[in-house]
Amino acid sequence: MSFKSSGNSGAFAWFYQRITGIFLFVILLLHFTIMHFTGTGEITYENIVGRLSDPYWKMLDLSFVVFALYHGLNGIWMAIQDYVRSEGWRAVIYTILVLVGVFLFFLAAVTLIPFGLK
Repeated sequence: MSFKSSGNSGAFAWFYQRITGIFLFVILLLHFTIMHFTGTGEITYENIVGRLSDPYWKMLDLSFVVFALYHGLNGIWMAIQDYVRSEGWRAVIYTILVLVGVFLFFLAAVTLIPFGLK
């Protein structure tokens, strides 16, 4: 893997940053509309458990987490590429970002997936 600056190699990262931004916006609007305008009323623990028992909601929430993690961590990585010139530090920071992303996805998955399982 080459840790070149974003000016030299970043077309795919730039493109996927825009795509994930669009997906995040659409999922956020969908979530907001359903929860606040067409939802089940009051937001209580029981309502949330009922919603997360549906595999569709789990998939939607996990996809939101994946897009948000990619979008956020990729944005940090783009900034790092612009300001950190040392290849060694870039490798360290990239590894940390990947580990943080995997850890946060793991936390989201172990939180969302068990709902509704018996």
